[in-house]
Amino acid sequence: MMRYHPLSVGFRIYQFIKSSFIVILLLFVLRRDSDSWIFVYGRYAFLLFAVIGLLHIVISWFVEKYEWKGRAFHIHKGIFVRRNSTIPFSKIQNVTRKTSVFHKIFGLTSLTFETAMDGEDDAVKFEVLSKKHAHFLINLVQPAKQPVVTEEHENKEAEQAIVQVPSRTVHFTPEKRDLWKASFTSLSFLAIIPIVFASLDYLETFLPDADQLNGLFEVVLASKWLFVMILVLAVIVAISFGVARTFIRYGKYEISSDDRYIYIDRGVLDESYFAIEKKKIQGLEMKQTFMKRIFGLAEVKLISSANPNKGDESLNVNSLYPFLPVKKAYELIKELLPIYQLNETKLDRLPRKSLWVKLLKPSWFWILATIGLCYFKPNAFGLDQMWWILSLVLLCLIIILRILEFLHTRYALNDDQVQWWHGGLTSRMFITKRRHVIEMSYSQTRLQRLFRVASITTMNRSTPTHIETIQDIPLPFAVIFESWYLERQEEVEIVEGNGGNPIVPI
Repeated sequence: MMRYHPLSVGFRIYQFIKSSFIVILLLFVLRRDSDSWIFVYGRYAFLLFAVIGLLHIVISWFVEKYEWKGRAFHIHKGIFVRRNSTIPFSKIQNVTRKTSVFHKIFGLTSLTFETAMDGEDDAVKFEVLSKKHAHFLINLVQPAKQPVVTEEHENKEAEQAIVQVPSRTVHFTPEKRDLWKASFTSLSFLAIIPIVFASLDYLETFLPDADQLNGLFEVVLASKWLFVMILVLAVIVAISFGVARTFIRYGKYEISSDDRYIYIDRGVLDESYFAIEKKKIQGLEMKQTFMKRIFGLAEVKLISSANPNKGDESLNVNSLYPFLPVKKAYELIKELLPIYQLNETKLDRLPRKSLWVKLLKPSWFWILATIGLCYFKPNAFGLDQMWWILSLVLLCLIIILRILEFLHTRYALNDDQVQWWHGGLTSRMFITKRRHVIEMSYSQTRLQRLFRVASITTMNRSTPTHIETIQDIPLPFAVIFESWYLERQEEVEIVEGNGGNPIVPI
């Protein structure tokens, strides 16, 4: 039985202060002299909440413990209500290691083992631990050779006994031109706008009054040169912010692999490490936004049963580099996962009757928007009949998007895998193996039945469940797809659960 690292207390206090910073700033700095009952009682309530929270953090460190034995983690939590959970190593899907600025100051790191289980204790989290112990735990769960875990592994000397992970093959590290492309295609420079407005709200107390600000704006607008200079300076600051943000997030980025795992290392200030076993990947998704299509870039995501972003939306570690050139993305998939046979050219396109289905399908968005325009009848550019012009423009945009969706939709069914592209201004490719598809169905609307086309939906195990739908596929292909899916029974092994019920391993 081991306690968590002592600095876990300091880290949780740091997280508490960080999450409460805005409240502290408002109550004790910006409105410190306010006599309003909201701020007076708010200060007392916050202090009481802070004392209870700090006591809970300290007591939790003495109570919470963990151990590993029998190829499983055993976690013991709870102050008033004790919770004991067991997570076998075999259930672990992904390994994520993150090193924030706090960890860097003390030479430490954090580690999370994600599983496909549901519930509060669906992951093993170490908020603070030494890098040496982190390597030990990673090698314990993902050994190059299966170690024999005995009682001697309970002491620190045993950390040297675990066989190290074999050397990796590095497949991709971004160059400077890749980072510059990422800076503009991600539109990260626009992130400064909400930051500026949020800062103005909190700095309102220290700014001049409204009359002085209005006079200042009038002076700026009266001088064209001054206005242009300020505008150019603002653009330079925004672009510099976006570039710096991108270089910090993706400056140290590396995709590597060995025979069993794929590894992703990233970050300059906040570092993160992600590892996933190749055989546990449920499928691949390649996405292109409108901006990425212009620059010929794409993002490839690994679909797995665990959710590595849970509780930290900023950490999208299961994505291979989000700004990969399309050609490089295909090469990378072939190198990392050669079991997937990517078809770049041998993909079937939709028949022309599918285009008619897309064009004839009613657009409820356009109908409701037209009703609203007809009711309010907006008057713009001095035109009384502007509402029907806007309705017509909206209809044209919808038709263009449906034509683009028809042109971009392609699909292929080979042996034990399915692959398709679809989308309008944006596009997305999805590829998976038959054994990873846990459910499929095809359906027909009345319009689709008239043209003998159908919609196919597949479901893969993920968090949340990954659902893909391709519209207006020829009906004969849908029937073939169903027969193809039923052959999945020959590829999975049926085992008996503890209650005698059949379980199909995925």
